Amino acid sequence: MKKTLIKIGCFIALTIGVAGCNSQLDDYYVDPDKTTNPTIEKLFSSILDNNRARPNYTEMREIVLPMCAAYCQTAACDNKEERWIQTVNPVEALWNDYYTPSNQSTDINYNTGNGVMAQYRTMQRLYSNLPLDERPNFTIFMMAGKALLLDQTAQMIDLFGDIPYTQAGSLDMSNTISNAAFQNQKQLYDSVLIGLKDIADWFTATTPNAVAAASFSAQDYLMKGSIDKWRRYVNSIRLRYLMRVSRVDVDEARAKTEIQEILSNPILYPLVDGDGVGDNYNPANTDILLYQLTNYNNQPSDAFRQIRAQMAPEYMLNNVMIPANDPRIPFMFDKNTRNDGTPNRWYRAMSQTEVNQADSVNNYAIWDSTTYLTNAKLPGIYMSAPEVNFLKAEAFERWGLTGGTAQNSYELAIRQAIAFMNFLHNINNNQIEPLTQPSTATVSTFLLQPSIAYTGNSEARLEKIYTQKWLHFNVLQGRQAWAEYRRTGYPRITVIPSTRPGYELPPTRFMYPASEVAYNSSYKDVRDKDHRDTKIFWMGE
Repeated sequence: MKKTLIKIGCFIALTIGVAGCNSQLDDYYVDPDKTTNPTIEKLFSSILDNNRARPNYTEMREIVLPMCAAYCQTAACDNKEERWIQTVNPVEALWNDYYTPSNQSTDINYNTGNGVMAQYRTMQRLYSNLPLDERPNFTIFMMAGKALLLDQTAQMIDLFGDIPYTQAGSLDMSNTISNAAFQNQKQLYDSVLIGLKDIADWFTATTPNAVAAASFSAQDYLMKGSIDKWRRYVNSIRLRYLMRVSRVDVDEARAKTEIQEILSNPILYPLVDGDGVGDNYNPANTDILLYQLTNYNNQPSDAFRQIRAQMAPEYMLNNVMIPANDPRIPFMFDKNTRNDGTPNRWYRAMSQTEVNQADSVNNYAIWDSTTYLTNAKLPGIYMSAPEVNFLKAEAFERWGLTGGTAQNSYELAIRQAIAFMNFLHNINNNQIEPLTQPSTATVSTFLLQPSIAYTGNSEARLEKIYTQKWLHFNVLQGRQAWAEYRRTGYPRITVIPSTRPGYELPPTRFMYPASEVAYNSSYKDVRDKDHRDTKIFWMGE
């Protein structure tokens, strides 16, 4: 019954973790498909298994490449008149994957989200039914699970605007069936930020008892039970979402104050910042990465090639990277080979106005085969050190905060972003063309390039920060790239209008899925906002 999409809960014991039937996850929790007694720790492990966070085929093929990344040009798209039209079924599947786990495939190469909302609601119910003296053994699961829920909730707001939240999952919590109300996006974002602050303070003050620590370490395959990493993750996503609301015409004063508190207190609020290490920073040690399961074997090439997204993005390669002689170019792109078998002589992206893309694709650069197209080990990126340091650089540049300098953070972020590309290239054991990480001297020379050097007025320096962060996000974090492009307006890409009436330009949000329009009576409260060009609140006026 479709009208229960955002009220799902009573079927959770039967559907929890349909993506979890694999050898790796069995190490962390009993296969929920084989039990009708889900537990808090099992549910927590299942929440971690989120293929909307990984570069899974479905997420990349249907959401990131043709929409989020294409809208902000970290991915190329077909030059066709329907290119800016939101595809309906994938967006409905994305919506469902946040609210309920029932949308999963049994094939781990193609299954998608994990119903983080429904699973957390069941965790809440189970926790509330525990004897008081047993709750300390499970509180850490509740706090970590809520952090994951709040992160995904902020991303849903970034995509849709107002969404159901507080009343979603009411059936499992209270045996009450109701049409979950859509909540005001700004108020809900505020609740996310307050919740993240509370969780950060809890992790700082807590020392789990022996039972909780042992159980959490066994179940937490994302951060291996590291309290330090959970603190850094929570503080870092809080920094991200505070910056998201930081426009002058949104909530700059609040963002400035809270970000200053974070940046001036690294002991109290540690971040995923790589601990100041640049060229030698290792993302595997510091970043929050959701690795593919051990039996995942689907290479990303199909997701790219089926929609010609393997093409190098024109603005990124031709306008940003080539003029600066960017050392990441061979890690990110292949020159490609022409139809007659001869290799192209140089890196060059196809123009987005090219009429015969299908005939010309081999004449231009594509995404690198080792790093992207054949790399079945590409991880999901919850948070990376380069992103955190670009956020720091923006804060220092805009507000002159204490705790660091804009130039140091910016240059550190670029060094880490280059090291990050080397990391992605090397996790693929089947390297078509092994590459050597650029030397410190090479990167130092790159940092002196006119388009990269931290020079110019404040607006010019901020443009460099925003553009380099957008480049770092590229296709792997297409959702974040699209959000930051809408917030900042950078980089100054050229959008070629479509000839389809009403769809001339990319949208500024996803429209609600048909199931919500048809079956949730609360939809009437947001009907007037449900347009493709309605702004998300943090875009300002």
